[in-house]
Amino acid sequence: MVNTDHDLFRQIAIGDEAAFGELFRRYDRRIYPFVLKMIKSEVLAEEITQEIFIKIWKTRERLPSIDQPEAYIFTIAARHTLDQIKKKLNENRMLQRLSTTLYPVHNDPEEMLLFKDKEALVQQAVDQLTPQQKAVYTLSRQQGLSYEEIGQKLGISPNTVRNHLVKALQSMRDWLEQQDHIPVILIACAHILLHSGKN
Repeated sequence: MVNTDHDLFRQIAIGDEAAFGELFRRYDRRIYPFVLKMIKSEVLAEEITQEIFIKIWKTRERLPSIDQPEAYIFTIAARHTLDQIKKKLNENRMLQRLSTTLYPVHNDPEEMLLFKDKEALVQQAVDQLTPQQKAVYTLSRQQGLSYEEIGQKLGISPNTVRNHLVKALQSMRDWLEQQDHIPVILIACAHILLHSGKN
């Protein structure tokens, strides 16, 4: 006897992992192209698809009350994917604001010297990072690689790359604050955001 989607939802709601696995196999190859069409990245589409099913599992207690399981799954998929797209757009807008701070036009020799001092200070902050954070940060800043390219080079997922950059930024902020160079935090942010916008 083949379980209906309603059957699977009821079973998943009480923690039936086998039912969840069946639901995943039933929908993952339908959800993936749906997400890919929106996000335009195969790697991110794979990860977002997994995140969608994780979200369904974490909120499984509400499943028995769902009248249209298929519509519910695709609604979650659309909303979660849109959230990721909005996050990317916000990063790009922040990049546009901060890139001017990072790479201003310097005609004044004193201004050029000040900028070099800030760059040197940021490099000191980078040197305080863990080896993995520093590797990810350097590949992004110096080589301009995307999350996917860095992930392939280091054997980690794009989301893990992003997490390392976030942690690196926080570590750099903490270090810069200890040096009493609060304004330079913007430079550190720009270094990371400059390349996060490429993904």
